[in-house]
Amino acid sequence: MPDTGYGDYETIDLRLDERVAWLTLNRPDKLNALTPTTMHELRDVFTRVDDDEDVCVVVLRGAGERAFCAGMDLGWSEKLTPRERVEQGRLGEKTFAMMERTSVPVVAAVHGYAVGGGLELALAADFIVASDDAKMGLVEITLSARPPYRPKMTEDGDPDQPEFGGSAPGWGGVKRLPERIGKARAKELLFTGARIDAERALRLGLVNDVYPAGEFDERVGELARRIAAMNRYNLRLVKELVTSGYDWIEPHPS
Repeated sequence: MPDTGYGDYETIDLRLDERVAWLTLNRPDKLNALTPTTMHELRDVFTRVDDDEDVCVVVLRGAGERAFCAGMDLGWSEKLTPRERVEQGRLGEKTFAMMERTSVPVVAAVHGYAVGGGLELALAADFIVASDDAKMGLVEITLSARPPYRPKMTEDGDPDQPEFGGSAPGWGGVKRLPERIGKARAKELLFTGARIDAERALRLGLVNDVYPAGEFDERVGELARRIAAMNRYNLRLVKELVTSGYDWIEPHPS
């Protein structure tokens, strides 16, 4: 694929091909978990893509076979001071909001695990398509749950649970999940911290389509190329109209 001209990134990979920006979280050994570096690199990419006339659609995906994104990197989380915890929440929400406001369509292509902040990242895309091996959920509430629902990684304590007060998904999931699937269904997933498979995610409306794992890359490519074939001005216009909830009354003057 041709060079992007954007420069090199440490935790993500960006390739431009035929008006498609293929944006890949590139920490497969860490299940593509998110770090401050990743957040800042995503912010840089979406700033640049928004002004790049050669990009008509962004496809966000994860490297490796196991995960789209496993959420926040625990190594980052464990070292945070109380003040830094507030700021990491703001950093994630600002980053995902920037992605959501990108003028061209953004599609999240989810395979494997997309949990916690990983699912919140996918929810900031215009829509999600999933491989049939996907496992998704906002699992934060389980980190301080009683056995057997508390994961082993927090048996000795949850670094994200404050001494007093509560903790909830902090990167926009409590806002975007109800918008996607409705309040009652979102509450069920948030109250239980359940991880759901691709089939149930499709039934709930969390994902738009599910592709067989062996065909996933091909089917995502077909979808991306079809969107990229559309006029960029019209893609931006339609996205703005749908997002803002208003109609296009009069055409542009010619």
